[in-house]
Amino acid sequence: MIPQQHIMYKMLKRYIGYFQTPKPERVERRILELIKHAYKHVPFYYDLMKAHGLTPDEFNSFEDYLEKFPRTPTTEYRAIQQEKGIKYMMDDRIEPESLIEIRSSGSSGIPFSIYKTRGEKAIDSAKTVWHLTQGGLRPWHRVLAVVDPMNVVKRDSILQEFGIFRRSFGNSMMEPDDIMDIIGEKKINAVYGQKSMIMLIANHYNKTNRKPPHLSFLMPGAELITRADREILKRTFLPTRYGEFYGSTETGIIATKNSGDYKVNFHSTFFCLSAPETSEDLTRGTITVTSQDLEVQPILMVGLGDVVTVRNYEHLLELKTSIVSIDGRDNDYLVLENGERLSGMTLLAVLIKPLFILKFRIVQDCIGSCRVLLRLREETEANKREVESLLESVLAGKIRYKIEYVDDIPIDPNEKTKVIVSKIS
Repeated sequence: MIPQQHIMYKMLKRYIGYFQTPKPERVERRILELIKHAYKHVPFYYDLMKAHGLTPDEFNSFEDYLEKFPRTPTTEYRAIQQEKGIKYMMDDRIEPESLIEIRSSGSSGIPFSIYKTRGEKAIDSAKTVWHLTQGGLRPWHRVLAVVDPMNVVKRDSILQEFGIFRRSFGNSMMEPDDIMDIIGEKKINAVYGQKSMIMLIANHYNKTNRKPPHLSFLMPGAELITRADREILKRTFLPTRYGEFYGSTETGIIATKNSGDYKVNFHSTFFCLSAPETSEDLTRGTITVTSQDLEVQPILMVGLGDVVTVRNYEHLLELKTSIVSIDGRDNDYLVLENGERLSGMTLLAVLIKPLFILKFRIVQDCIGSCRVLLRLREETEANKREVESLLESVLAGKIRYKIEYVDDIPIDPNEKTKVIVSKIS
């Protein structure tokens, strides 16, 4: 079997396997294998476990992994990679030049890379296709992938070479009119990718006389999606099938939401929560992920920084947990005059409710004060009074703030729309 056929076989086998219910004992066995592998071959994890007085022999179950394995915040993981180099983070028997590099957009403030073998990249492609087809994408759809410039595919992958899931690309280096030209010329009827860029395209349609397509499939993701975002996207494109995806550079797609909760692909990713707080059947905490696919550059207990709410967390080890919502990053906060912090999630909780708030951003230039940038659907006095009352309920007496009503809030250089921008180092 030639390598190309082998890669295709691996993709199809993994894709079909995702339709089976994942078995907890298989996931447990895989993670224990990865611990031994990482300790033996990856300098970062050898040093990490040694620093905590651990060896692979101390891990014999899921419970051992959850209780003992050190958690590494993603900002720390990325900083170590920059300081010590990629070879410190990966299998010391393999040269990075022989691998495929996946670059992050730098939304955490520290861009970094994940290196994969062709086989691992094939598995990642199978996972992506599985999540998209679960959401309603079909091989015959005319697809636009909205991605950052680094992830634009220069050459068709195996699936596209076989004539299915052919894609066109849009990215932030292109003008919205140029992307709309592609949509018209290619008769695009399916779109997935970066939420901010898809929103930019939707808003451009609404500002011009150009008629948006009625999409058969629409799946935005990669950042927080508010009720107002969903309302605009659905009203503009009238999608037959609408969903959302959640993932990271470290793991690829983790979960997708079609209706109800985000369903986690436990065949590929295992997660747990740091500092979980439970109320009834919902638990909130910072998500920490483990990739079951990656061996060359393992990802074990890496904290993404995203605060999420999950359902049935007590059944996590049975793989019966789902993600209800992605609530924001745990490092999104304002610094008050007395040095205390006000969580960005507190602001999100009140500002994502009114549908007339299209975009918002809080900018902190110095301790004890901030600017609140608001883009409203209609700047009526009633809408202004309501939003000002909401802000007063969470900010008054805690921090000085100034409200600025703006025509737009631009996408960041990393192609995302950050809710809190702090200029305090």
